[in-house]
Amino acid sequence: MDSLNAETGSTGAEDSSESDEIQETKKMSTRDIGIRFAKRAALFFLGYAICYLNFSLILPLLTICTLVWFETQDKNKMRKISSKSKVSSFRKKDLLKVVDELPSWVTFPDRERAEWLNEIIIQIWPSICLYIVKLCRTKLQTKIKKKFDSFRFEEIDFGKSPPKIDGVKVYNRSITKDSIIIDFDVYYDGDCDIHFSMSGAQIGRIKDFQVGAELRLVLKPLMIKMPIIGGIQIFFLNTPDINFELDGISGIPGFSYFIRQKIEERITKKLVFPNKITKRFSKSVEAAELKALEPAGVLRVHVFEAKDLERKDVTGKSDPYVILTVGAQECRTPVIKRELNPKWDYWCEFVILDPLGQHLHFKMFDQDDLNEDDFMGSGVIEIHHVVKEGENDKWFNLDNAKHGKIHLRFSWLGLSADREDLNAASVETKLLKVADISMGLLTIYLDTAQDLQRVKSKKPDPYALLTVGKKQQKSKVKKHTCDPMWEQGFSILVSNPQTDTLNLAIFDKGSDTKLGFLNYVIQDLFTAPDLQISKEEFSVGNGSGKIVLSLQLRILTNDQFELDDSDTESDNETVGTLSRNQSTRSSSKRHRTVSASSNASNSSPPPKSPTSPTNPTFGDLIEEELAKESSVLSNNSPVRSSSFRVKHELGQMELTLQYSAPRQKLIVTVHKLINIPLKDPSNIPDPYVKLKLTAPGTHRIKNKTKCAGTINMLKKLYLETKVPFLLPWLSRIPAQKVIMDNCDPVFEETFEYLISNSDLPNYKLVLTVKSKKVFNSYIVGQVILNLKNFQHLEDAYRDWYDLSQAEDSD
Repeated sequence: MDSLNAETGSTGAEDSSESDEIQETKKMSTRDIGIRFAKRAALFFLGYAICYLNFSLILPLLTICTLVWFETQDKNKMRKISSKSKVSSFRKKDLLKVVDELPSWVTFPDRERAEWLNEIIIQIWPSICLYIVKLCRTKLQTKIKKKFDSFRFEEIDFGKSPPKIDGVKVYNRSITKDSIIIDFDVYYDGDCDIHFSMSGAQIGRIKDFQVGAELRLVLKPLMIKMPIIGGIQIFFLNTPDINFELDGISGIPGFSYFIRQKIEERITKKLVFPNKITKRFSKSVEAAELKALEPAGVLRVHVFEAKDLERKDVTGKSDPYVILTVGAQECRTPVIKRELNPKWDYWCEFVILDPLGQHLHFKMFDQDDLNEDDFMGSGVIEIHHVVKEGENDKWFNLDNAKHGKIHLRFSWLGLSADREDLNAASVETKLLKVADISMGLLTIYLDTAQDLQRVKSKKPDPYALLTVGKKQQKSKVKKHTCDPMWEQGFSILVSNPQTDTLNLAIFDKGSDTKLGFLNYVIQDLFTAPDLQISKEEFSVGNGSGKIVLSLQLRILTNDQFELDDSDTESDNETVGTLSRNQSTRSSSKRHRTVSASSNASNSSPPPKSPTSPTNPTFGDLIEEELAKESSVLSNNSPVRSSSFRVKHELGQMELTLQYSAPRQKLIVTVHKLINIPLKDPSNIPDPYVKLKLTAPGTHRIKNKTKCAGTINMLKKLYLETKVPFLLPWLSRIPAQKVIMDNCDPVFEETFEYLISNSDLPNYKLVLTVKSKKVFNSYIVGQVILNLKNFQHLEDAYRDWYDLSQAEDSD
């Protein structure tokens, strides 16, 4: 009966609300009719007055103006309707031509506009402002005063414009797994005004503060009892865009740059992944569930080269370097001096939480020893776009620069708990021949420490320093305690899990006294189930101090990153899935036809094998290299060589050519020369080989093998005269560095050239054999190889080449 009354009451309420809406509509229609009638009556009265006063000329003009006004109104209505009809048929690319930046809720249909949330923020913004002002005047001001004693915030006003939530996305259950993940696009373009002073004098002012960021909120774990949600994580997926204006002394260029950097560093250390703010709602939830890191994989980046950069130095050149960041992780390439087309060949790796949401940022600078480094361009790359097959080797235009491009390569590395994958990772590392490449990822959860020693009978301020190889991370500082509770997670890339060691040292911040240390051999995790240990207790130092750690090791494997892009134009929701390609690719030997000498350069190049992939992924290339490695170990060497040689009048050269696709390098090995003609028995050649790699529109790359030169003369002079002062000079020269008096010299020297796979066919390799004498140097012969005539250089090709007369200028 009560339920029936309730239903009757609710129905009555709905009926009353509907009747109110009808009455309101009637009132609106009556008001509109009255307004229209008043307009018409006013026009009629105006016309009557003009006629009554005999202003006959004004009446036609007024009539024309009235008609024009009505026509304009009709055209405006038609324009609105046609505009709506036109816009409804627009695609995303058409809208971008009209508007530079679209809101995320327009660009991505899976994001909600969430105006209701903005209404809530508007109402609570005054309270938030008061809290932030209190925080600035207490904690922040106290920290600054430790370095600048007279510092003081004078006025703090964050204005009336609150932050705005542009788009909200909630991930579905199939992706989140026992958690709720929410992404917010947050923008703040407020009218804040902050004044600060030192020693009583106002030195600066911050105004027009702007922030744009993507904030992630993770609610986990989900429980079946109150409070339902065990805890919360808050962090930025990518470094926020921050901009503000500085007035006063703080507006000085150097000081302004310093303040900006400090603000960005502070935000990055606190809130940008892998840093985050966590809060437990239930004591039954382990802190490790909230604070331990859960990476999805590792992004490996090869900073290959750049071209057509801007001239920043007085000399007309630049000294470029690149800074790459993913969240709070940062890598920096070496500086290439005086070059507008630099080749770095630099490798770096980033731990990735969400490849769909995180971005890779890069900035290029020109190093300046005296002034601030000059900005040369930047860019932002969506990670999930560049780890797909066919998209992982690309040129990117430099934004905010007049011209310039940068060439980057990417590979996605999954995380495996299978110890057998370590062998493949080890072979891959050897093939790449890069010192800083990693084979594993060590995830550390630093829980607590107990019974740490005191420093001068006082409780210390302990922090932990974790080191694996050259990589180092630092924990938070805990104040005045011998039993610190860090509850902090770390991820460290490991170069070789079989030999590397985790070195953990605990220091006191005030005195830098070492309170304890632990050396853990990472290889010990191989005997642990699933390559991990949970909350194990270890002794630190010689005293009774102990530390509780959780460790997890994962092997880096080449995985395929796939996106479900069924319709690229419809902007449907894209779901990223990681799939490990478990099938072993067969690596059968492929027949290769090569131009054996420069005389065969006119012959047409043989067609590529139809089975060879046109756009192989980085993982495919590595697996092919591994297959070749195994074939070499099983005495099935893919290196081809000629077994029959015909004597040539200028001699012959034995070479090995190979192209390593993972390293993007052409490898040339000069083995030896034979049958160099002896024109004068008293003047035996002192041969060496000069290599030159050229392509249209690029700089020449030159190298040379061992040569004698003046050393030959000095050695002969010493043997004949035994002059003592020559002996110290000659004793410093290794014998194998000089080849003298030899018509069949053996070099066995290897040269590597950094060339992208797509540019390889454009290059020409010129090898010039010279005899280096002091007074009568001459060219013996030359070999010219057009690399477009070579197919399948992934396998080493070893053959003999006849020397011919020099055609290319040296």
